[in-house]
Amino acid sequence: MSRNASFKELRDLLDAVDRRYHMAKDGYQFDFTTEISPFLDENKERVAQIGTIDTDFRFNPVTRQKMVEEFMELLMACHEKRFSVKLYKEKYKFINMWLAHVEREGLIE
Repeated sequence: MSRNASFKELRDLLDAVDRRYHMAKDGYQFDFTTEISPFLDENKERVAQIGTIDTDFRFNPVTRQKMVEEFMELLMACHEKRFSVKLYKEKYKFINMWLAHVEREGLIE
């Protein structure tokens, strides 16, 4: 991907992660070769581009990096039934909160 990820793309990706996590929790077993690997390949660069979002006094470089790390972890962990619900919710809430901030402050289109 040669351009920066849009807010809608990041929001849609977070929704896709949530759907996949709930599928895994309901017992669906993702195939690594045909489902997990292509999903990761398609989306890890998009998540890494969060580091290019404009900053403000709250959404600083340290916060951006933490958001990238948390999102990357969810990209992988959402396929695993054993991933803790509590940990998933904490990470999801963190990413969701910062996406809302980015949108509210107009830091990304």
